[in-house]
Amino acid sequence: MRRQARFENSAILAWARDEGPESLSTGALESTLAPLYERIRVPLGTIPRMTGIGSRDLYPGDSPPSRGAILAAGRLMEGSGLSPLEIDLLYSTSVGRDFLEPSTASVIQAALGLGPRAQSLDLGSACLGFLDGLALSALQLENGIIDHALVVAGENARRVLTSTVRALLGPGVTLQGFFGHFATLTLGSGGAAMLVGKAERYPHSPRMVAMASLTDPASNDLCRGDESGMWTDPAKLLEKGVALAARTFEEGRLDFGWEPKYFDLVISHQVSEANTRRFSEALGIPWERILKTYPQYGNMGPVAIPFAFDLAFEQGLIRPGSRVALMGIGSGLACSMLELWVPEGFKGRVSFQGGA
Repeated sequence: MRRQARFENSAILAWARDEGPESLSTGALESTLAPLYERIRVPLGTIPRMTGIGSRDLYPGDSPPSRGAILAAGRLMEGSGLSPLEIDLLYSTSVGRDFLEPSTASVIQAALGLGPRAQSLDLGSACLGFLDGLALSALQLENGIIDHALVVAGENARRVLTSTVRALLGPGVTLQGFFGHFATLTLGSGGAAMLVGKAERYPHSPRMVAMASLTDPASNDLCRGDESGMWTDPAKLLEKGVALAARTFEEGRLDFGWEPKYFDLVISHQVSEANTRRFSEALGIPWERILKTYPQYGNMGPVAIPFAFDLAFEQGLIRPGSRVALMGIGSGLACSMLELWVPEGFKGRVSFQGGA
């Protein structure tokens, strides 16, 4: 029987994010869709009213998903002083991939100059890939297989947004069709990276404490997508996803003592304001303890959680002594929740130098 994970010797040593260079406002997106809105009688302002999303970042159309990951990881490596040859494992956890083959991880490995002994692979679990990458890295660390792991993700929503808008402006699109593709209109872009190592070597770095995970595979048909677009059943996806999150949090309560006010800060994967509020209400987590990223960045898929972690640090929300939760619900359905604890000696985004 699979048990929920508890970590004894794993820490997040450094982290970084990359923001897409172009910002697309929701107003501009809706202006493009105005002919459809008029025909199906949807008022302008529907997207921000229903989601709370005011804008999202994008990379140029020819930028592969790896770009954001490479930029974020490069910034992390430069700031840490760690040699690329000291990285033993690389997980690329993006939904988007540069190619079907080779792995996007191999592209990132080459760009970063990681050595030939580093194992690199793509790890996909919809919007939860990054959390799974952290957990699997920790298991290898604690079994003495590796010393350092790099987990990255990069997403560029421009292509899927462009193809979806083109399809929605075509003939015959109904109100139901519009809302079936609605989730695609929430997508944003960015990159993120985290470096994981042994806590005993880096005692001032945020510690990975425990992770609870559950799945609802019977609901795998509620969100499906490819490069041409993403289809969802919004109402059922929200209902099933929040219910799964509540069950997962209960696992954490039973195994690790989690309670609604246990965490000082909750960083969750966010689709919209409505989803985030339902998530907050179902788990009993105070609204003010959730860092909101959807208004400016939209839904960045697996990039969202590590990206928001970096934002939280910049905003002074991650401090010595804090207990932080990284939580997400991904299509499939899957839910994971990771507890972090920030030690008193914590000094910042990079709490070590050169692998010392």
